[in-house]
This record gives sequence, C-alpha cells and structure tokens, in this order.
Amino acid sequence: MIIALVLDEQENVVPIIEGATIRLYHTSSQTYEDYPNIAKQLQGGRRSAVLRFAKEKGADAFASPPNMFCERSYAQAVEQQVKFYLLEQPIPFREFEKRWRNGLLSSSDRLPAEMIVAS
Repeated sequence: MIIALVLDEQENVVPIIEGATIRLYHTSSQTYEDYPNIAKQLQGGRRSAVLRFAKEKGADAFASPPNMFCERSYAQAVEQQVKFYLLEQPIPFREFEKRWRNGLLSSSDRLPAEMIVAS
C-alpha cells in the first residue's frame, strides 16, 4: 500500500494546501518518496491536483488531518476508492509512521463531514 501525506517544513502531516512536500509512504518497505507540493503553484483546484498526482504515483490512501479535502476533492477521492487515515490534528511524520508500524491506525472509506472544507 502507498499512503500519501502532505508535510510542512517541520515534517508535520498537514492539509494539502499548507504543505511544502507530498510524501508517498510505501508501507510494505517502510520507505518513502518526496515530491514538491504541486498545490503551491496553482490558484484553483489545488486539492484535486494533489489527489490526481498521488493517484498517478500509485497512492491508495491519504493521511487526513482536518481540512485535508474540500467537498469537490473529497467526492473525487471517494469515487476513486481512496482510503483515509483520519488524524484528529496535524502530527509529525515520525509519529504517523510509528503509529502505522504499531497497528494504531486504521483506514476508513469516509471522513466525518466536519473534517471537510466547503468548495
């Protein structure tokens, strides 16, 4: 499985439009690849662009702190059968990785409505 995460400069998992880096975490090998966040160069459709980019790179899931997706990008993610790893708040990548390895994270097909931003 490949989990997409968006990270800020301190490597905290943050919403798509706040992060500098898109990290694709390969759970089987516990390795990752980093890419510049393409959302930083766009005026509109930023969340959808990152979703599309991550899917093209093979991502099956997203680490999802509050405000990760807007209504439009969330609908696209659900349609594409993306899994979500719900985070109640931004956390450091190393904490996410530790929780993953220890089986403390579970995926969901849906996010709570209060986690999604209006389009």
